[in-house]
Amino acid sequence: MYLSKLTNMQMNNDKILTLGNPPGIVLDMSDAYYVKTFAEESKSTFIDEIDSILSDKDYVHLALSGGIDSQFTLRLCIELNKKITAYTYRSIWDGVYLNTDDVYIAELLCKNNNIKHHIIDIDLKSFFKNNLYYNYGHKYLNDSPQLAVHFFFIELLKKEFDIDHILLGGDPPIMQYNPELDLSKRIRMQGEHFFQDIMAPYYLFCNSIGVECLRDIYFHSPKAVFKSYKNNLDVVKKQKIHYEKLLQQSPDRNYKQNRYIFKYAYYNNLVKGLIPQIGETTGFEKLKKILAMESGVYNKFDLLYRRPMKDRNINSISNKSQKQKIVKQNLNKLNRNILHDDKIHKLYHKFSQLIVETNSKSINQYSFDF
Repeated sequence: MYLSKLTNMQMNNDKILTLGNPPGIVLDMSDAYYVKTFAEESKSTFIDEIDSILSDKDYVHLALSGGIDSQFTLRLCIELNKKITAYTYRSIWDGVYLNTDDVYIAELLCKNNNIKHHIIDIDLKSFFKNNLYYNYGHKYLNDSPQLAVHFFFIELLKKEFDIDHILLGGDPPIMQYNPELDLSKRIRMQGEHFFQDIMAPYYLFCNSIGVECLRDIYFHSPKAVFKSYKNNLDVVKKQKIHYEKLLQQSPDRNYKQNRYIFKYAYYNNLVKGLIPQIGETTGFEKLKKILAMESGVYNKFDLLYRRPMKDRNINSISNKSQKQKIVKQNLNKLNRNILHDDKIHKLYHKFSQLIVETNSKSINQYSFDF
């Protein structure tokens, strides 16, 4: 059974995603939307659990952007002695290569590890100007132009190489320390919106074209879920650093913050050999800069492409939760209905205690669009 298939068919709902068997996570993308994680302790290692998840795959099709997330996935496959074919897209706008940093790293990694590597050029100007990105939007509950490019890329791989699965760099569960949080109420994870806004669209799209999606392997078994969340605590213990929610009175609260330093430490605690980067180098940062310089409008990319996608995506959880916030004026933020396993709650409490006990240092950095 494909791990990414829409299971739980007894509920007769094609918008319920169940990852793993037994599941590590269930995402209900219907009107009754919610996310539920499942965790189970074990004596095995994180690598052991990933090995179990990928046990039916001696040969792996890997989407290798060159960024830190896909680097980590590559290192896992090398650690597990998988045969790998890597695929990287090179984005172009008016003859300008946008994601050169990532492509260079992807090429270097494949060369150094003797991995078969295909580079596919994508003309982003044609893709956006001809509104091709709309084809990868609301049908998959996606309102991100960047994700639309990724889906187009996966579709190209299906057509050209007849892939039956795709392994991608996902988003690890990063705990965010909140010194103002009442631990008896809830835990805080960095970017919880990604479950419904990013993770689910990938699986919905891949399922629609008959490709098994293995983007967020952390969530493909309860044991992997537990190990993934627990790794936050291990990083705090060893390196005494953490990612922190800014206080209400912080002068930097209105600026975007990134978690790159902690994410790198998180990955490096599990596998070695990652090439460090300053931050995001996906190419979209350069495209945003080009459009801003040409137009004199700072957020021209969002005005041209992101907002139209969001307006069309009326069934997304983002829009549904926004409407709920408007109806219930007393809500301070969007309600995502994230239901974490009790074991995850306990891990978060230990995580918060460790930060205080070890005098851990917050490593927040500014995040820039370009």
